[in-house]
Amino acid sequence: MRTRLLASAVLLLVGSLLLPGASAASRPPTGPDVSKYQHDNGQAINWAAVKRSGQAFAFIKASGHSDRVDPWFHREWDAAGRAGMIRGAYHYATPSASPSVTRSAQDQADLVVSTVGSTREQKDLGIALDLETTGGLAPAALASWAHAFLDRVEARTGRLPLLYTYVSFWSNAMANDRSFGAYPLWLARYGERPAPLAGWSQWTFWQHSSSGRIPGIEGLVDQNVMCCGAGTLAALADGRSSAITKLWRRLGGASGRLGLPLGTEQAVPGGWAQTFQRGLVATTSAHGTHAVLGHMYDGYRASPTVGVPVADARANALGIETQTFSAGEVVYSAQTGSHAIRGSLASRWRADGGTRSQEGLPTAESVGVGQQFVGGGLYKARSAVHLVPGAIRDRYEELGGPSSVLGLPDSEARLVGGARVVSFEVGSLAELVVAGQHVVV
Repeated sequence: MRTRLLASAVLLLVGSLLLPGASAASRPPTGPDVSKYQHDNGQAINWAAVKRSGQAFAFIKASGHSDRVDPWFHREWDAAGRAGMIRGAYHYATPSASPSVTRSAQDQADLVVSTVGSTREQKDLGIALDLETTGGLAPAALASWAHAFLDRVEARTGRLPLLYTYVSFWSNAMANDRSFGAYPLWLARYGERPAPLAGWSQWTFWQHSSSGRIPGIEGLVDQNVMCCGAGTLAALADGRSSAITKLWRRLGGASGRLGLPLGTEQAVPGGWAQTFQRGLVATTSAHGTHAVLGHMYDGYRASPTVGVPVADARANALGIETQTFSAGEVVYSAQTGSHAIRGSLASRWRADGGTRSQEGLPTAESVGVGQQFVGGGLYKARSAVHLVPGAIRDRYEELGGPSSVLGLPDSEARLVGGARVVSFEVGSLAELVVAGQHVVV
């Protein structure tokens, strides 16, 4: 694709193609990618003008052809940074089966990292591998070469690299290899909006044209658009993280269980947390790094005051999932759904035996001073949390619960003359068995 950089192509109207009728402020971020070909007349890029034109990011060629550093890289990298652009560097790969022909994958990775640096400054994207030639390698060997390069970059920078390629190359030269989905995909396709390649759930950047015109850049230039919003772009360009990035990578990266990040890390008590498309990761000095996923994330979103995760989610043989947080617990079953239990209600529930307690699983979020469970309701009274069990709870709630004339419970259920009785601030409710039927009076 890049060897035809100046070939004619249809200039797409990205905004109308991606989001018909959307305002400029709501459109996904856009940006060019540049190399020495944007300097044929010796003119440097005016990055301030590029930024003013609405471009949010730029990819800049750092190196390629085994051992060559792009002659304009350092100047443009520094200038783009000063202009406030989010910037990413890429290496044009030259694979080969013969070390005498070209440098190894690891050597080429070392070259680009030595040229660019660790990319751990805020506003730096991870280094991208530009993979569009085979060097005579068969698909399996080429995949091994690419993994070796990406592994080396990741080990040296502590950041997840990106991978640039185009549709026909991946289907033919890479035989639709599915093992690269962790890396954010930068996909070239001129014309219609592309589907993700094999192994990816989505592309992150789309190079949609090689014939763009952008103020501040002489001549034609490649144009790119992001899949997602400005929050994801900012998150991918936030190189300060380590623990969160490592867990994201372990869970499959860009196409894994979490998906792409939706924003940068936010401070939480004792550490940091980051939201992703399908979950959350938090890291604290006291509890380590844990993800909140799936049903646990559903419960967390309904009650985010449950705090930060202090352990991984776990499931028992009955399919009940639980995860402990700093201020409570999230519990899920197919029958009851996913709900959070917080504060003193969570402490009482755990003390009673948790999922094996008399109250059992939560059936709703807490409301006011109470929360409902399969076996009864827990209510925060003035001095303690009390359980109002079964049928007594049902009648209590029918009467208005804590807002009723009864007020709050002030004792646990007790047996009085064969009846189960709960005392409240004003009066009591008793569960009797009359003619084989349970009656609450």
